[in-house]
Amino acid sequence: MKTVLLPVKEFANAKQRLCSRLEPRARAGLARAMCLDVLKTLARTRVPNRVVVFTAADEVIRMARPFGFDVVLEKSVDGHSAAVNRMVSELLPSSSRILSIASDLPRLVPSEIDFVLDAATEPITLIPSRDWTGTNGVLFISPARIMMEYGEGSFRRHLSKAAAAGHRADVVSLPGIAFDIDTPEDLGLFLDDPRQDSQTWQYLMNQQ
Repeated sequence: MKTVLLPVKEFANAKQRLCSRLEPRARAGLARAMCLDVLKTLARTRVPNRVVVFTAADEVIRMARPFGFDVVLEKSVDGHSAAVNRMVSELLPSSSRILSIASDLPRLVPSEIDFVLDAATEPITLIPSRDWTGTNGVLFISPARIMMEYGEGSFRRHLSKAAAAGHRADVVSLPGIAFDIDTPEDLGLFLDDPRQDSQTWQYLMNQQ
């Protein structure tokens, strides 16, 4: 079974690095819009056998239900790394491949998800962020796995973890998975070259 894992934290405290550009309600709205873009994109993929949304937020559960995705309640919120590590452990026994992605990818397209799930050949595939410092996606081919440790410099850290575990790791750069909106620079780049059919763009235009 090919599984996509989407951990989503509640929107109220999201996108703190955008505080110089957006007030708290606008930051929450942006995170909500980007998550909806990701959910809609996943609904249009053809390769995944299941999509698992892992969250503690009632709002996210309500958003995910209409798509028919599996929703797992996060009972103890311990951060993104803990969420991915817990769910990968739970899903690996029933999954041939697990692709975990971020929920703030307004340029994500279905073909990127399908490509990674189909084309990956190494035990671990890492998909870096646009600046090649973060990790916006990771694919595990069962039974391979590493303990994910997100945060600044995570991409290099995950490469080192894979090598230390004796796993070959491939690196695939995909523009839609690489582009998240975390910083004012990211926001400016999106506004300069928007995906105009996205919920993210519509939301930002309504903030003008």
